[in-house]
Amino acid sequence: MSTAAVQLQPRSTSVDADQRPELSLTIDHVAGISALRRRVVETLEALGCTEDLVDTAALLATELLSNGLTHADTGSAPRAVRLDMYWSGYDLTIAVTDADPRPPVARTSDGDEEHGRGLALVDALATCWGSIPLPNGKTVWCLLR
Repeated sequence: MSTAAVQLQPRSTSVDADQRPELSLTIDHVAGISALRRRVVETLEALGCTEDLVDTAALLATELLSNGLTHADTGSAPRAVRLDMYWSGYDLTIAVTDADPRPPVARTSDGDEEHGRGLALVDALATCWGSIPLPNGKTVWCLLR
C-alpha cells in the first residue's frame, strides 16, 4: 500500500509551515503515549473521520511517538517529542519531531519480536512516509489518504 520512504529537505520545523495543525502536543515519557493516543482519537472523531481512519491514525501516531521517545534520548536533555497532525482535503499527515538527528530505518523483524516493528507498520499502513532532517533532530511523518 505504501510507497518507498522519502527523504525531504527541511523547510521548517514542521511538515507544513503554512498550515495550522489540528493537534499539536509534546510528551516526554512513554506513559504519556496513551493519553496522546486518546487525544488523536477524540480529534479525528470530532472531524468526522471514519472509524478505520481513526484506528489507523491512532496506531501510527502511537508507533511514531514510541519510536521518537526510544531513539531521542540524547543523554544531555530530556527526550521530549512533539506530535503534529494536519488535515488537508482527503489527507491526514501525522508528524513526530524528536531530537535524534539519525534518519529512521525500517527494519525487517520477526513476528515474535516485541520491538522493531513500528516503521514496518507505518510502511504497511500509510500511503507514504518519510523524514525531514532538522538542525536539532528530525521529523518523521506519514500520510493517510
